Amino acid sequence: MKLPPDDDLRAIFALQRRCDREDAPAWRDEWLRAPAQCQRVLRGWIPVALATACIVFAAVFFAHSPRLEPKLSELPPLFDAPPAELFAEVTPPLLAFESPSDFLLPDHINR
Repeated sequence: MKLPPDDDLRAIFALQRRCDREDAPAWRDEWLRAPAQCQRVLRGWIPVALATACIVFAAVFFAHSPRLEPKLSELPPLFDAPPAELFAEVTPPLLAFESPSDFLLPDHINR
């Protein structure tokens, strides 16, 4: 089987190449010979980076204050309380929450 010729396709591509050449910007050789210049975008970020570094340094400096170890003479005595029964006077607080449906539970759970 012989495929149909692609003459119309070649014509379409040729037309596209001509349109691309017409729309292409002019070649400027002096741009290649000119020395590269520093971009101004980087200069704009330098103050921001410097300010951020200062803030981080200040936060670390003030947050990491030296802690003084307490001296042994300043510690409270360990066993100065009089002996008594543990949890002898534990009563529920006045504002303790009590569910409205507690009366439905058996007595051994409600204690």
